[in-house]
Amino acid sequence: MQLLTDGVYRLRKATGANAYLVDTGDSSVVIDTGTSGGASALIAELRDEHGLGPVTDIVLTHYDPDHAGSASALQRETGARVWIGARDADILRSQTPPPTRFRRFLARVWRASEVPASLHELPDAGETEIVPGMRAIAAPGHTPGHVIVEYRGVVFAGDAVMVSKGRLRQMPSVLTSDKPQALETEHLIASLRPRLVCPGHGAPGRLTAP
Repeated sequence: MQLLTDGVYRLRKATGANAYLVDTGDSSVVIDTGTSGGASALIAELRDEHGLGPVTDIVLTHYDPDHAGSASALQRETGARVWIGARDADILRSQTPPPTRFRRFLARVWRASEVPASLHELPDAGETEIVPGMRAIAAPGHTPGHVIVEYRGVVFAGDAVMVSKGRLRQMPSVLTSDKPQALETEHLIASLRPRLVCPGHGAPGRLTAP
């Protein structure tokens, strides 16, 4: 694991997308899990670490297989609660189709994620406490039920934004379900004035430009 700041780690063995771990002292929370193909290596990485609190919670920023693919395997290993936005939970369960034509095409060619045994659904608006000091905040745009996670000034952004040269950048438009919502979410992240942004793709970074 790569230490980013106090209690915040990047999991090196996740595949497809970045995964992170927050050690709160009493417990640990994993944010995103990478693709299903990396599940065994991810679990081994967690087993090899000593001195961390047990993994009690897994927060999925959204339903895409490169973020949610290993959630079921990690849940079986740890017994953790799995959190995801309510609208993305419906898509993950195949109860609702993906929101755009391109995303429906991707659903036909991507390997679908195994649905965890139970899901704790996050509301479409507002914020929810995951553990003391950590909140999941509704942040739609990339997907309908996308969420971000904030912990002590660190924002785990999923695919809401990337970080480049101290600025927030949008993901490619073809992957964005609702562009106006995505821009509102970018403004939301900036308004939090994070000391560190941990995106789903690319390196974590600090914002240095207005």
